[in-house]
Amino acid sequence: MSQDVVIEAEHLVLEYRVPRHQVGSLKETAVRIARGGIAYDLVRAVNDVSFELRQGEVLGIIGPNGAGKSTLMKVMARVLPPTAGRVRVRGRVSPMIELGAGFNPEQTARENIILYGTLLGRDVREMKLHCGQIAEWAGLSDYLDVPIRAFSSGMVARLAFAVAVDVDPDILLVDEILSVGDEAF
Repeated sequence: MSQDVVIEAEHLVLEYRVPRHQVGSLKETAVRIARGGIAYDLVRAVNDVSFELRQGEVLGIIGPNGAGKSTLMKVMARVLPPTAGRVRVRGRVSPMIELGAGFNPEQTARENIILYGTLLGRDVREMKLHCGQIAEWAGLSDYLDVPIRAFSSGMVARLAFAVAVDVDPDILLVDEILSVGDEAF
C-alpha cells in the first residue's frame, strides 16, 4: 500500500447466511436443530471488489437497492469483516452509515451523544466535553436534557450527524443518510 493510498480493497467478498425457513421461537429453533439443523442460503452482498482510493480522492458507489453499497461501506468502516479478500484503511475513519443506530429513545440527547460517540470508537470523557458544541452545531442546545423520544426524526438525524462529524476524520464514509433533514440542516 503506497503512502498516499488511504483505502485499498483486494478481492472483497462478503456473504450473509440467511435461514431458509423463519424460526419463530427458541423451542422451534431447538426442534429444527434436533431434526438435522437449520438450512441456510448464502447471499453474496459484495462480490470480488477491488480498488484503491488515494488521499484527496472521492469515491461514489452507485447501484440499485440490495446491490451491496452499504455493506461495502460497513466493510471499509471495519464494522463487518469480509468473508474473503481484505481491506486496508489508513487514517481515522468517521462512518455516517445508519445514523443514530444505537440511540436509546428513553435517554436524553446528552446521554445519547455520549453513547453514540463511544459506539463510534471515541473516548467517554472526550464525548462528555463535546456535548455542548455538538448540540449547538445541531441546533439542539435547548434540548440536551430531553429524552430523544420527544424529538422529531429530523432532530434525531441532526443530532446523529453532528456526533458523527465531531471529529476531523482522515476518511469520511457517507451513506444515503443525507437524504433527510429540514431546510436549516
